[in-house]
Amino acid sequence: MTQSGQDIIDVGSSRRGEEYVFGAVVALNNPNWHGPWDCAEFASWAAFQAYGLIFGAGRVSNPAKAEPYSGHWFSDAKKYGRVISWQDALKVAGAAVIRAPAPGKIGHVAFAIGDGEHTLEARGKAYGVNIFDKARSRAWSIGCLLPGVEYGASPEAQPVAKPMKSRGAKALLLPADYLWLKAPRFKGGKVAALQKALASHGIDPGPIDGEFGPITNAAVLSYQLREGLEVDGVVGPMTCSSLGLDFPIIPAADDSSAQATVFKPLALSGAVAIPDVSNFDPVATVTNRRDAFVAKTSSGIEFIIGSSTRFTDDMNRVGLWQGKAAIADSLMFGVYSAADFTDTFGQWAHFISPTLSAEGNARFATLNTYDRAAFTFGAPQLAAHTPQKNFIEYLRRLLKLPNATKHFPELSLRPNAKGAHTVHLADGAGGFRDLEEVVTVTRPNGKREEQLAHLMAYLNPSPTNIDPAELTAAARLMNWLRLDPAAKQLQISVFIDQARDMLATAKRKVPTFTGKEWAVALWIMDILHQGRGTYAEINAALASGNKESNLQKIGIKTYKTRVKTVAKGIKDLAQSGVLNGFQV
Repeated sequence: MTQSGQDIIDVGSSRRGEEYVFGAVVALNNPNWHGPWDCAEFASWAAFQAYGLIFGAGRVSNPAKAEPYSGHWFSDAKKYGRVISWQDALKVAGAAVIRAPAPGKIGHVAFAIGDGEHTLEARGKAYGVNIFDKARSRAWSIGCLLPGVEYGASPEAQPVAKPMKSRGAKALLLPADYLWLKAPRFKGGKVAALQKALASHGIDPGPIDGEFGPITNAAVLSYQLREGLEVDGVVGPMTCSSLGLDFPIIPAADDSSAQATVFKPLALSGAVAIPDVSNFDPVATVTNRRDAFVAKTSSGIEFIIGSSTRFTDDMNRVGLWQGKAAIADSLMFGVYSAADFTDTFGQWAHFISPTLSAEGNARFATLNTYDRAAFTFGAPQLAAHTPQKNFIEYLRRLLKLPNATKHFPELSLRPNAKGAHTVHLADGAGGFRDLEEVVTVTRPNGKREEQLAHLMAYLNPSPTNIDPAELTAAARLMNWLRLDPAAKQLQISVFIDQARDMLATAKRKVPTFTGKEWAVALWIMDILHQGRGTYAEINAALASGNKESNLQKIGIKTYKTRVKTVAKGIKDLAQSGVLNGFQV
């Protein structure tokens, strides 16, 4: 029997009104499934029920084990389907219209009704499964005619010679008054009004600066996901209505002249009225000299902070990195040696040594601000984005030192809304902002994550620029290391405490791990600290005949140099005998 494009519309329409849940899992061969659905699961289920076709669901032959994903729909369309423009696909009943996932854009898939305007889809929590209009004003990448399907007398669709590459939404052809992340960026009062509305709904859009950049885009995605709207990063009538904004957005008078309101560090002029610290020599200036940013203290001591670099992970970023010149300068702040810390930490000082060597050659002033953590500092590479650990724990301990207000007079430990003492930032107007407030964000790649967004914005306001804030924060931290040995010791105490916690958790999750073999424990700690392996992989390695050898193989294809460094460190420790009898 001839299979027509209308067949998939008939099958899918039988599920109209059913619930949408982001990430729902569906067995494609279950004809009695009635939700919940997400967009790709719904589309792949309908394709299998209508045509017996496993499409957009990964490389599987068993429909019960398929893993539908909008990215698979995009790739399968190009490999197995007939790619057409999405505009033409909307005229073909049963054709798929696909938005490819990309940095700053979550993917989506729907089926055209064939009238050029309506689609059948699992659209979002606020919509469920239904037929929707205004498809031409939404964000799509390509259209696709499924293989083996007869699309009959539908309007002739011309193949796209080169399917458009999806980079955010900059290639979208949307009506006027819509806002999204594009190059060049939207700027002005409308964006400022949007940013204020997001902030009023508890979503941090970054600086209220009237510029629709990556941080504002992530805030829009987070809001859409939280409210069950279509998660496309495009601010149109539905998103505006949910935010309480008119569409088109009508900016207020002060929106048109919005300026960034990121809190700036207080000047380190030495005028702060606190007890003296012997030989205190504050950072006075930071200048850009021959592509390197150089800090200078009030006594004239100079050191390189780092240089500008570009980096791409879930978006295109710009930040600081340390080349050879900066690394040479940072040696004045010290390199970790276990012998310096054994009196305080015992054998733990030796145990962490291989990992610290793999993290920036164990330099206390190791810095990068170019990846998604926004700001990473110290010999253990303590990242600023993680709540309750890493950099925030280091900063909390630093602020308990007697000379803390000399280095960071705008920061203090104060009770938060729950009574816990957390790091707060003075706003210059007598108020304080809790930098440890946990914010759930949707990253540009669509993944949801809990972050210390306010701390990240304080340390590094923009992921696409080198900011005065990140330069001065880095310079002051480095200078603190130079002036106060306690700042170095706190890095080690934070990391050893976290190593203990990681290994305690590993004992709970990996039954065969006892902690009696220090080399095995060290490999596990390093794997977990870097995040290059899972508990399941660790468990499998321990179940094998050669535990250390198999632990060493975890992540080695991607992190060969690091694994080699750790392996050498373990070998040296074994030869020295300093960890004989050590258990965790």
